[in-house]
Amino acid sequence: MRLALHPNDPPVPVYRGVAQPLWNLDSMKRLVDVIDSRANSVFFDTGVTTEYGEDAAEAIRYFGRRDRIGTVHFRNVRVEEPYYRYTETFVDEGDCDIVACMRAFTEVGYEGGIDPDHTPGLIDDAHSSMGWAYAIGQLRALRLAIY
Repeated sequence: MRLALHPNDPPVPVYRGVAQPLWNLDSMKRLVDVIDSRANSVFFDTGVTTEYGEDAAEAIRYFGRRDRIGTVHFRNVRVEEPYYRYTETFVDEGDCDIVACMRAFTEVGYEGGIDPDHTPGLIDDAHSSMGWAYAIGQLRALRLAIY
């Protein structure tokens, strides 16, 4: 059994008056370094890591080489101001290099779940079904091309 903690989103140190434990990459690294057990992992989110202003592929290598990725949210954002101002995008349109991320997952031998998250909707798509289908298609194509 593994515990996978998701970083705070939005990734700010204090949210609505409450201190946030996983608000930057250093706090996530500290989590796995202080509790050095395979049972302790991160719920890695490519979007949040990009919101930090960090290179998501390098962060994948850091946690993946330590076998500390429990599961993954695979999404993208366009960052205007790290931590504070960003826009959710389709997985292939933001600042996160999704090809580099998928290659990094392969490099570290990650075999767990990779799920789309926060998928934008399209006009006349009340339940974002088309957005989710698009994200799943992108994810599937990347996995087939790279894994």
